[in-house]
Amino acid sequence: MDIETITSIMDDMLKGILDLNEYPYGREGKKGNKVATGSLRASIMVEPTSKKGVISFQIFANDYFQWVQSGRAANKKAVPLDAILEWMSARGIFATDKKNNNFDALQSQVSTAYIINKSRLKKGKKALPTKVLLDWIKEKNVKFNIDLQKGMAFAIQKNIIKFGIAPADIEDKFYDKLESSPVFIDALEQYTFQQFEAMVDNIFISTKKETIWVLVTLQ
Repeated sequence: MDIETITSIMDDMLKGILDLNEYPYGREGKKGNKVATGSLRASIMVEPTSKKGVISFQIFANDYFQWVQSGRAANKKAVPLDAILEWMSARGIFATDKKNNNFDALQSQVSTAYIINKSRLKKGKKALPTKVLLDWIKEKNVKFNIDLQKGMAFAIQKNIIKFGIAPADIEDKFYDKLESSPVFIDALEQYTFQQFEAMVDNIFISTKKETIWVLVTLQ
């Protein structure tokens, strides 16, 4: 068994699976990869060990890998707002009005006018001309201490609680890619892929600090 080659292939394939632009998110059928900030991808590390003729491949990753792999059921504990804000920033997602004008979560006169008109429309009233509102806001020095970006993060958080997050099924993709790799099959040498797969001991172990797959084969 070519341990060095197997280790390299497993590491590359796991990271490559996260790169795939085929994971649905949101409610509009959008798809993307799983490398928004890159921290999960960077955390993946495959370490081979050998003890008394038993070869183990331990795969380490950030602890939230478990949520990427298995998804998140609805009506569970909320995802932290800071994590959502980081994801939004990495994806270039910003709170916008209908004309797609960006707001930077500041107490600006424009954003204040926007909030006022949104409130009027919600109450069934007609939106006021922006210039009229801006003149009134300047005269009265009206400010709304509202962080639009955080407001959108809060809405996303609520949406995740209500609908959950679809599983990425990385484990299945991982085995499919390993089995279809001629280089990996060659590196198994005396073993078939079915033997390798049958010798898997513990697939998934989650701790507070890390997620581990332990793949065990016999030498």
